[in-house]
Amino acid sequence: MKKTVHNAAARAAAKAEEAARSQAQDMLHTMLQDLIQIDDRPEIWAAFPQFLQALPHFSTVIRDTHAAAMRSNPKIDLFLAIALEILVAMCDAHQGQVPAAVARLTRAATMQSNSLLLQGALFHVQGLADPANPKYRLEERFCVKPFTELHVLERTTHQCCANWLPTSAGDLSASSWESVWNSPTAQAVRASIHDGSYRHCNKTACPDIQAGTLPTKQQAMARWPGLAALIAARETEMAGGPEDVNLAYDVTCNLSCPSCRTTKQAADAATRERYAEMQERAILPMLREAKSVFITGSGDPFASKNFRQLMERLTPDDYPDLRFRIMTNAMLFTPREWEKFPALHARVQSLQISIDGASKHTHELLRRGARWEVMEENLRFAADLLAQGMVESLYLSFTVQVDNFHEMGAAVDLAESLGVTGLYFGKMTNWGTFSPEEYAQKAVFTPTHPQFRAFLAAMADPRLRSPRAILGNLVDYLPQQAAAA
Repeated sequence: MKKTVHNAAARAAAKAEEAARSQAQDMLHTMLQDLIQIDDRPEIWAAFPQFLQALPHFSTVIRDTHAAAMRSNPKIDLFLAIALEILVAMCDAHQGQVPAAVARLTRAATMQSNSLLLQGALFHVQGLADPANPKYRLEERFCVKPFTELHVLERTTHQCCANWLPTSAGDLSASSWESVWNSPTAQAVRASIHDGSYRHCNKTACPDIQAGTLPTKQQAMARWPGLAALIAARETEMAGGPEDVNLAYDVTCNLSCPSCRTTKQAADAATRERYAEMQERAILPMLREAKSVFITGSGDPFASKNFRQLMERLTPDDYPDLRFRIMTNAMLFTPREWEKFPALHARVQSLQISIDGASKHTHELLRRGARWEVMEENLRFAADLLAQGMVESLYLSFTVQVDNFHEMGAAVDLAESLGVTGLYFGKMTNWGTFSPEEYAQKAVFTPTHPQFRAFLAAMADPRLRSPRAILGNLVDYLPQQAAAA
């Protein structure tokens, strides 16, 4: 009798075990279906401890599925591989192994730098590793960019830098600017700011998120009183147009920098005609409501026939309230060229020059086609314009990678000698130029890189504490004491 009872209990226990494991497998299947996507899912990361508690076999099922998938299918679908890698890391993170989770996702994120899901998961576990850091509590913060900015690419538009917010609000080449600016997607992006999920943002790439400089909602209401009612009511439809427009649809450039492109690119006649039509139909009318126009993050404004024509058209008589933000590699930024564009004179809010090196060898290596001697001469001319008040501010930008991190301190010396307003430093982005393996070799700021310790030593250079040095998404690499200061 006792044996019969024991066997029945054992069968019941086995059946319950099988049912519990089946339930965990069903949950994993449901979750994978939800994670085979692009956007971040912070609500899942936050609720993960509840899944582990409710489903005792969940962690085991996840790890077994991950191991089997990697073992049996080396060419597994990329989105599925990312989802499984994230779920294993979440198990680690919520089972007392946060450093292992950070390390796992850091490796994966280096190989897939544009995956919002992966970068968001990494941001979550980094927050678990540093729970006192307020930058990880985005629900308390407000980003104004999706409410005030529109970045116009050739076939897409974005409410921030496309690398930091890759979701497109629409195609301005085929639609009116009004329909794009308040499209359902544009409003969904704004809703993600209101609810604090920032699910459309690349959280580890955005310099404002990484530097912890996003204002609180209360601070935002005080800083932008015109948006106070919108913030309070969580409105997503904008009554007016974008205040700041970034024109980045023409990739024409006189250089072919390896970090940006493999060959020199220039728009052909048919493409220029398409750009001209979009400028006439949508860009020029939209800019009548704007406060600033940025030209350009896609190429060089002085190499582009379309942008040159546009800068000539945006006169103070027709656009009295408009200010320019100009980004250039400076090879064509000469006194002679400057005189061809009187519409820019005393109307440049910000002039930004890309350097990526502080020596002839490094600059010419990374700005392919550039000449250091010309750069030095044109930098001095730009500094003179700043001193004369012809431009309101002058910034240099330095994209950090394995070939130039050792010159960050020297770049600050250069900035100081010119008296520029500031020097932006930022991590190198993979714009599709590199394979994941090539990008990993360039990304010296990742802990697994063989020169990572040398990079940290470069970040300890006291020159990087200059008020002119703007460290953006590199700020966390400062030595602890300096970062705290």
